[in-house]
Amino acid sequence: MEILKVENLTRKFSPSTGVEGVSFTLRAGRVLAYLGHNGAGKTTTIRALLGLLKADSGEIRYFGSPCDTASVEFDRLRRDVGVCLDAPGFYADLDAMANLRLYAGLYGLEEKIFEPRARELLARLGLAEAGSKKVKEYSKGMTQKLALIRAVQHQPKLLFLDEPMSGLDPEARIIMRDFLGQLSEKEKVSIFLTSHDLNEVEQIAHDVIILEKGRVKLSGELSVLRESFRKVGLCTLVLEAAPAAQAVAAVCASLGAAGHELAGRELKLDCAAEVSMEAAAAACAKAGVGLDEFRKDRATLEDIYFESLKKNEK
Repeated sequence: MEILKVENLTRKFSPSTGVEGVSFTLRAGRVLAYLGHNGAGKTTTIRALLGLLKADSGEIRYFGSPCDTASVEFDRLRRDVGVCLDAPGFYADLDAMANLRLYAGLYGLEEKIFEPRARELLARLGLAEAGSKKVKEYSKGMTQKLALIRAVQHQPKLLFLDEPMSGLDPEARIIMRDFLGQLSEKEKVSIFLTSHDLNEVEQIAHDVIILEKGRVKLSGELSVLRESFRKVGLCTLVLEAAPAAQAVAAVCASLGAAGHELAGRELKLDCAAEVSMEAAAAACAKAGVGLDEFRKDRATLEDIYFESLKKNEK
């Protein structure tokens, strides 16, 4: 099901263009990462989609229905939308539950529904003991989690996230990542997110759009992009034991590797041509080392991001 469909969205600012001709589709239960350098047009897009900024042209469809973001119909559709922006805007002197209750009221949530839902979400994001604490006592990471809870407490079908991992420590990032994964996979919430943390995005995104100077430079399913941007000859050999330098040199020579990295039992090779499982096994046997696992390395999201922007500069 198409949750959000955008066609030729354009918003210009004299003398520059905010976004031009942006088109994409976000389906149910998918996570779409909207990426680009600062000033690429990410914030302009989000503001236009939320009706905070009027687009010059283009069509926006929410849940299959075309809509004018300034219409009464859009106000109805927004009840199925959650938003978590980089500046949360809580009432600092109120505790977390009071803040959540206030915003729940705007969505018409009854107390009997709000209370257990809020408590459940606080627990899932590691804030169970902080529900009665004033928000001004929260760290940036805690505030970020609370903003996400506020955005999903009314069980939206579509969620907009702006830098959701900002200010989170490593443990909190794992909690947040798992939570977002559950939202998309189990609850079928569609997620539109922006982030500069490509490593985190790579672990949760299904689809990717890379924006440059207001235009879409690359878009597609992440799994497909990984294969299409994969560099021929990159592979990893997991050996039975950490190899001696002489054995590594022998394997590299046999497979024509121009470079390598060794980390424990994992030997990453950069070869001039594609390497097969059979060739890798033969090279290891010749060098006197056992091969446990062989895999052809896919391109990372970071590889895809920078390579796509580099291509467009040429």
